[in-house]
Amino acid sequence: MAKLQNAINLRPTFEDFNIKHYVETGTGGILDSYGQNSLLQVSQLQIPDLRMHSIEILDRIYNEAVDYFKDNDNVCMHLGASHDKLPETLEELDENPTLFFLDAHYPDSYRDEHNVEIIRDDPDYIKIPLEGELRIICQSRDVSKDIIVIDDIRIYQDGPYEHGNFENRAVHGGQNLNFVEELLDETHILVESHLQEGYLICFPVDTPEDTVRKYIVGA
Repeated sequence: MAKLQNAINLRPTFEDFNIKHYVETGTGGILDSYGQNSLLQVSQLQIPDLRMHSIEILDRIYNEAVDYFKDNDNVCMHLGASHDKLPETLEELDENPTLFFLDAHYPDSYRDEHNVEIIRDDPDYIKIPLEGELRIICQSRDVSKDIIVIDDIRIYQDGPYEHGNFENRAVHGGQNLNFVEELLDETHILVESHLQEGYLICFPVDTPEDTVRKYIVGA
């Protein structure tokens, strides 16, 4: 699982855009991340009024995170598939700017005990839930002030990604990212990063284009 801080520079992004809510789909391991877990990194910004929500489908990872953040009242964990838990999570948000990190896919990395990639027969809303997640978000709130960071775009399209293309995309990946432009073209600036497995970073459309580079890692 890639890390939010490998896509954007966290502190200036959260502070300059006055982000009040952080929502991620896919928590990732806390204890096995060597301190690089995205939720952990966001929590360490110690922004007093920032509410953090993380949706996780795997019991093991969910329970680990619940225990780790048990003394942090600003972190709220949600157990289940993102398509089921996003609607209730969105109900807890107000109209203030939110940063969404959409990184739910292939539960438990789809690797066996020998760290060899395998593909399971889960339905697409479990394997590649991005389109459904984005539609739920856009149908539930005014996203014009929100930032949306999408991870692993190589699952949906080929490109010069740092970690290469997804060899199983034709069978188990998405067809393209046209739905992102359909949903966000009028409200956001879409910036693609080829670092790691690829990120698509969506800034509010009124963001001055000459400042966008400030917020993107490696720009």
